[in-house]
Parts: sequence; structure tokens; C-alpha cells
Amino acid sequence: MVKFFEACRSTLVLFSALALGGCVSYNITESDMTQYLQDNVSLEQSVGVQNVMYARVSVEDINVKIGREEAERISVFSSTNALVQVLSAPNMGLDLDIEFSAIPEYNQETGEVFLKSLRLEKLEEHSQSLTPEVKTLLKPAVAMIGQALSQHPVYKLDGAKVQEALIKTAEPNLVIRNNQLVIELFD
Repeated sequence: MVKFFEACRSTLVLFSALALGGCVSYNITESDMTQYLQDNVSLEQSVGVQNVMYARVSVEDINVKIGREEAERISVFSSTNALVQVLSAPNMGLDLDIEFSAIPEYNQETGEVFLKSLRLEKLEEHSQSLTPEVKTLLKPAVAMIGQALSQHPVYKLDGAKVQEALIKTAEPNLVIRNNQLVIELFD
């Protein structure tokens, strides 16, 4: 019975949107997505064996760009701190810039946007050049951050807000337009 009322409500909201005319959409800006990630996702990964070869990478600051580098991709930039241990050498503290790019994907059941087909675009260190050994050690930790980033939503619609609830209950299209992620009901 509850499902029947939910279906009726969704249909009524959908017809109301049609009657009000045109396309119903919800725009997610770069700052919306950046703020959502900063508030909801904590990323820290470790790889290796401590006191032998070990790296711990933690993301400090995230910035999102939508459709700027490639029209269908979202770029996630992060300022990252890394602690690297290699045998008996002194620990190295590194300030890294990491950039991932990904294709957004919408999950209708949860109203969440995920990043799929992640690609590591950039891995740079500010103060010193990375030796091949350190870079080889850091890459798995950075890849695990990318994997973790693809497992967490980068944005979630709020079912308590009418417009977002309408979008969430339908089968929307997901497009990138004017450096925004647009979730729209109708073409």
C-alpha cells in the first residue's frame, strides 16, 4: 500500500512538473560538488610495510572542475600530504598535487552521483623531484585514493527538497553543460 502511495505521489509530482512546463533539471556547480566532497569524504591510504618501504597519503584539500579539460569528464584536484619511508633513510614528508578525471554516473535508487572510469592525470611534488623509487611506491597509494574516491558519492540529492525529490524519483539524464553537472528529467 505504501508503494502505491509513493507511486501516486511520484506520478502527481511528475504531472505537476509537466503542467508547469518544460524541462525539470537540477544543476550541480563546481563549488557544490567541492563542498560536498570536503564535508563528506575523508581520504587517507597507506601502502607497503612500515620500516621497510611505506607510504601514507592523505588528501587535505579538494577542488572540482566540471567539463573544463574534457567536455564529458569531471576533474578532481587535491593538495595531498604524503609520508614516505624507504629502509633506513629518514622519513620524507611530501606535498603532492594530484589530479584525477572521471565520468559522472547517477544512481537513481540513492540519488547519488559517483565518479567512474577514473584516470590519474597528474602526480607532482612541489619542493623536490620524486625519485623513480618513491614515485613507484606512491602510485599504488594514489591509485587507492582514486579507488576510494570512486566508491563514495561526489554529490547526493536531498529527498526533502521538492525539486531534488522529483529528479530523484524519475529517470533523469546526466549531462555536463556550462561547467555544471545537470541532472534533467526531459531532453
